[in-house]
Amino acid sequence: MKKFTLGVFFDVDIKSGGNFKESLNNIIICNNLISKEIDIKIITTIPDNIEFFNRLNIKCHLYSPNVLSKIWQDLRSFSPSKIYRMIKFFNKKNNFEKFLEKLNIDLIYFCTQSLYASYLETINYIFTVFDLAHQDFPEFPEVSNFRIFHEREVVFKKNLQRAVAVLTESELGKKNLISKYNLEKNRIYVSPLGLRENFSLIKKNNNLDSKKKFINIKRKYNLKFDYIFYPAQFWAHKNHIYILKALKILEKKEKINLCAIFSGSDQGNLSYIKYMTKKMNLEHRVRFAGFVADEELPLLYSQSIALVMPTYFGPTNIPPLEAFKLNVPVLYSNLPGLREQVGKAAMLIDLKKPESLADNLKKLLNSKKLKNYLTAQGRLRLKQLDSKKNNTNNLKKIIKNYQIIRDCWK
Repeated sequence: MKKFTLGVFFDVDIKSGGNFKESLNNIIICNNLISKEIDIKIITTIPDNIEFFNRLNIKCHLYSPNVLSKIWQDLRSFSPSKIYRMIKFFNKKNNFEKFLEKLNIDLIYFCTQSLYASYLETINYIFTVFDLAHQDFPEFPEVSNFRIFHEREVVFKKNLQRAVAVLTESELGKKNLISKYNLEKNRIYVSPLGLRENFSLIKKNNNLDSKKKFINIKRKYNLKFDYIFYPAQFWAHKNHIYILKALKILEKKEKINLCAIFSGSDQGNLSYIKYMTKKMNLEHRVRFAGFVADEELPLLYSQSIALVMPTYFGPTNIPPLEAFKLNVPVLYSNLPGLREQVGKAAMLIDLKKPESLADNLKKLLNSKKLKNYLTAQGRLRLKQLDSKKNNTNNLKKIIKNYQIIRDCWK
């Protein structure tokens, strides 16, 4: 009997933040499916990812037409709409489906919201939807400029209906897919955000108790006061400005000087946040760490007062789970889906009122009991989320159901 080959495709790089972590988690889950009956072939469009996966002893195939390879560094600075047009142009000469056929792919799993699904004609696929934020908050430039809203809708409407299965991260995401794209509920699988798989890789290479690898974060970043931490790329929807406003309120009304460390790469909004930091006279208390290496990330969390994440986009995000794992209190957006993700394990903040963040930070600073309660609830929430995870079983079920149908033709 021929082995069933599942292709696992991802087209994000390590500097893309949460998308890469989610993809990494899904790839590791897929790798665990390898057996006498199932083979896994991982495919990426990004040369740098090959080296990353080599270090993890995971074989990865590169799909990158020669022309695209030569201009890859420029591609990463292009708008999604321009990338979409270029992929479409080059795909005529470098057929994506032929590449998959050479690898004997029976079914391909797009573990990101990939544009490449649009170029398949005969090979069936599993599609992933992280969020429908472009519909929830169409005002933000990252989903409104360059016709991104329109093109995302085109991709979803073209590919969701034809997918063998659609994976999403929450029950709210499933509900929205059914109502907004008229999908059959039995083809939608809820695969909650994973942490254990990808975070174990960080811990494997980083010993928090090791004196050699310990970094005094406040000393490194020249901070005189305690700090809050926010790991997020500089998109407008990440709402860094909200934190700056709250820091100023604490300073003026409560005489509390608190620092902040922002890590993450620039996606167009960094210059504005730096400008506002200077304008609000917070330069001495706000640090921009850029892209942070894996060995430093756990330390940035563990030495902070709290993770503060006032993002508008959800319904799920990885940083709260990482904070729970490292016993760090979480302050999180009070929005549908996001509040359900954390349950009782976070202090919810009103994004219309930076005073809400300031008040909650004051409470946290003044109460060790509150901190202990939040960290205990965080550990409990992680256990609850882990018990609900059936991501591996979802993929097994999808493959089994597909194999039954696939037996109907040559």
